[in-house]
Amino acid sequence: MKKNKKYFLIICLMILFCFIFKPALAFEFKPALFTKLANSKNEVPEINFPEHSILQLDNGMIVYLAPDHSLPLIEIKGYLARGKIIESKSETGMTDLVTNLMLTASENYSEQEMARYQESNGLAVKLSAGMDRVTITANALKSDQGRLIDLLAEILRRPSFKGPQFNRTVAEYKQLYQQQFYDDSALLDMYFFKNIYTNHPYGYNYDYNLNLKVLKTITPKQTADFYHKLVQPDQLVLAISGDFKTNQLEQIIKADFADWKNTKIKLNEKQVSVNPTNQNKIILVNKPDATQAKLRMGYNFYTDQFAKKVPFMMGNRIFGSGSFNSRLMKELRSKKGYVYGINSVTSYHDYGGAYYINLSVKPANTLASIRAVKKEMQQVKSGSKPFSKAELFENINLYNAVFPRAYQKQLDRLDQLVYQVEIMGRSRNYLKNYIKQYNGLTAAEVQEIFAADLYPDIMLTVIVGPEAKILPSLKAAGLKVEVIN
Repeated sequence: MKKNKKYFLIICLMILFCFIFKPALAFEFKPALFTKLANSKNEVPEINFPEHSILQLDNGMIVYLAPDHSLPLIEIKGYLARGKIIESKSETGMTDLVTNLMLTASENYSEQEMARYQESNGLAVKLSAGMDRVTITANALKSDQGRLIDLLAEILRRPSFKGPQFNRTVAEYKQLYQQQFYDDSALLDMYFFKNIYTNHPYGYNYDYNLNLKVLKTITPKQTADFYHKLVQPDQLVLAISGDFKTNQLEQIIKADFADWKNTKIKLNEKQVSVNPTNQNKIILVNKPDATQAKLRMGYNFYTDQFAKKVPFMMGNRIFGSGSFNSRLMKELRSKKGYVYGINSVTSYHDYGGAYYINLSVKPANTLASIRAVKKEMQQVKSGSKPFSKAELFENINLYNAVFPRAYQKQLDRLDQLVYQVEIMGRSRNYLKNYIKQYNGLTAAEVQEIFAADLYPDIMLTVIVGPEAKILPSLKAAGLKVEVIN
């Protein structure tokens, strides 16, 4: 059993690592690998970026090019440096809608023609809308590299928002948002984030009623207007890796993108304002058919530029990574048996963030779980239960083993360089400094920094579950609860 728990810990850390850096992990899950990771002292990783050239067009568009002739493929990862943050209240949800429609039809290709063109040439393009930027992924065979760049230009430069696909896509989004009111996790997201990010685009996107209100009156013209605000060449950066000749590919890119012009449009970006009325607030979303209670407890946190992000990250891994060896899991599940699962999350955005703890519990254990979480936080904050050298070593050691596996592909390393330098405005040495920093941490340093930003006495708590089984104990404890039916 002890060995199984050790393997489970490693799997959890591998999965959680995906949220720190952008590239996807590619692991071969073999017992021999787990044994090696758990029982040996792993070397400090060294990540080297591939040789590359940089093409910058007069319109501000930037492309990093790194040839790789090992396979007859071309792969693209890129970013539009704008996202849901630019939405106003009357534009809520439009980043998702626009990026979906951009993939559907263009001025030169109908919906059917666009799908046929991609299928017949083996092209794949995907857009993913995030809070602060849109992520682009694409790939094709070497022989179709010109067609892939042409398709990307159609999608980014000439999308069509007219036609039957518009009404159908709007109807699909309406159905999607209506379904969220029946999903426990979606309800938890809605009531936590729209309160944490009060009157801010980060919060608007979780307000499904607001999303539905916008969709009821949305028009193709409004959608096209928002597209022009979201997509501009000087906000676009691409990383391209694969079997190509640099000069040849540069000419293809210039032919498709060099004449693309920028337009200046006023944006809606603003910092998150902390709402003090959220402190110690408890919201119970009544879901009578729920067999479990889902909880989220947390508060506003720093932006992605948080100077102490690395030591706080390592402290949070010790405290609540979700593995069986994390503090929260050991105390609330293994020892007390209160929860089915528990983990703590740091969510960073460009204009504000959140720190929160997720719990899944028996409804009868709701109050006890809330109290136990606050107790664990208070023990770390007060220093009565400080982090040990062994806890820190275990997490750093496993992190060193997992880290390089995120960068096995050349595109992943190139993408990380592009993301850190062009999107986040950081040094080319960011990764080296990051590795050096977390390997140089001491338990006392991690304890001090992590404890300084733990605030168990101001947490917003949202609960989704059956009111009849949860509310009586909370009221008996003298807690004020806002019930939503």
